[in-house]
Amino acid sequence: MIATFTYRSEAARIVFGAGAAGALRDEADRHKMTRLLVLCSKTRADFARRVVAPIDERIVGFCDAGGQNMPREAFEQILAAINTQNADGFVVVGGGSPIGLAKAAAATTRLPYIAVVTTYSGSEMAARWYIGVAENRVAGDGPEALPATAIYDPQLTLDLPPRVSAASGMNAMAHAVESLYGIDTNPVVQTLAEEAIRLLGRSLPKIVEDPRDLAARSDALYGAWLAAHFRAAVGLEHALAQRLRQWFNLEHAQAHAIATPYAIGFNAGAAPDAMARITRALGVPDAARGLYDLLIRLGLPTGFKQLGMKETDIDKAVEVVSAAKITHPRPVTKADLANVIGQAFAGAPPRF
Repeated sequence: MIATFTYRSEAARIVFGAGAAGALRDEADRHKMTRLLVLCSKTRADFARRVVAPIDERIVGFCDAGGQNMPREAFEQILAAINTQNADGFVVVGGGSPIGLAKAAAATTRLPYIAVVTTYSGSEMAARWYIGVAENRVAGDGPEALPATAIYDPQLTLDLPPRVSAASGMNAMAHAVESLYGIDTNPVVQTLAEEAIRLLGRSLPKIVEDPRDLAARSDALYGAWLAAHFRAAVGLEHALAQRLRQWFNLEHAQAHAIATPYAIGFNAGAAPDAMARITRALGVPDAARGLYDLLIRLGLPTGFKQLGMKETDIDKAVEVVSAAKITHPRPVTKADLANVIGQAFAGAPPRF
């Protein structure tokens, strides 16, 4: 018998499928947007211009301030552009970095926006937002940060480089696996998460082998959306990846990819049902090792030292991660963190 549970569905409208970007005008009409600012990152500015070209007459400006770690100056630049152009909404084109800034801007201005999603990070489905890093970080959480519409068009992901695709997909995988054993998990979430793990585990190796495989791109994008549709309260993986990337300037998606097998290995004994779902979805005998081997297959780094973290940083890493409120089936002590971070730094197969 299914236990009593509570499930909240966020209010973002979803348009999914090959060619879905063609719905941009209809979605702008739906939300009564007539003066739109476009948000993107500098490296994807030309791409963003092509995506929004069909509604060019409504575009009042472009802001390419999107970048790693949601810097405060980028946030201020976006707010200034919105005010200067008297925008009544905005379109954000890209992945987690520009979308993260869009969420902060929406929460501040209460303007509606459309997210045209081009990676697998899933940021667009999380109501949590922040700007700044480490001790200068400011954060919030509320439905006003969510897009009025999120557009998922796998055709827009075909040129995403294989390594970037793999790391972004493993970021989505991290959301899915930790949602299985979060304190606020439920049967709906577990079903979505297991399907997300299955789709991502199957599609990401295909994308690395052939980045133009539209069917694999579609599966990965759908899996990423399923994984993003629910976020567990902060677990060890999220605490590790988010804290370490902020304090030691590590690449976001790859930090999540590295942290995942070790967090799962640590929790394996305390969350047998979650491990059963992961092994079933990936078709492997051991959840943590299966996720680790997937990193190898995708050609991704397995240790934080490969991202530039130093061994002398481990003590500080234990300190900053221990400051996070980690909700878990298995309690986490500082000694545990030293073990987990030490293993994740070195990058050998997880041992717990």
